Amino acid sequence: MRALLVVVTALAACGGGKKSPTAPGDGSGSGSAVDPGVVAQTQVGWGRSNPVNGKISVFVEVSDHTGATKSYPVGTVVNPCQVIAATGEDAVTALRCVADNTGTEFRVVYRGELIVLRRAVDPSDDPADVELLFQEVQRIDVPVGTKVTAAPGD
Repeated sequence: MRALLVVVTALAACGGGKKSPTAPGDGSGSGSAVDPGVVAQTQVGWGRSNPVNGKISVFVEVSDHTGATKSYPVGTVVNPCQVIAATGEDAVTALRCVADNTGTEFRVVYRGELIVLRRAVDPSDDPADVELLFQEVQRIDVPVGTKVTAAPGD
């Protein structure tokens, strides 16, 4: 009987009344206000250098919603490059640097961060195995909850 009385008293104390909403503060805190209308956005594109000694440097270019852009080198190739449609549920953009069905393909996927993948392209590639041939080249952090899209023109 005594245990029942303790349980009833505890329940009444914990959930018996409505909690009052938190009153707004006086603004003296040290945190920064976040505009709820601004969504973090990231655009991903490709940069390529002019050929030097027959080699082209390839970069992933990442722009945020403020317009700030960073370039990340991801490798060199010898064939001309063309942006292609990215395949895969989490793919953002892809670049194919191929001549005579031989060369390199790059892909950027978004999985909480940008992951740059690369694979060698060969005429003997089995289409069923292509996805398994990609290897990770680099990871690029982006703000949590960001909206990631391919850059216009890519």
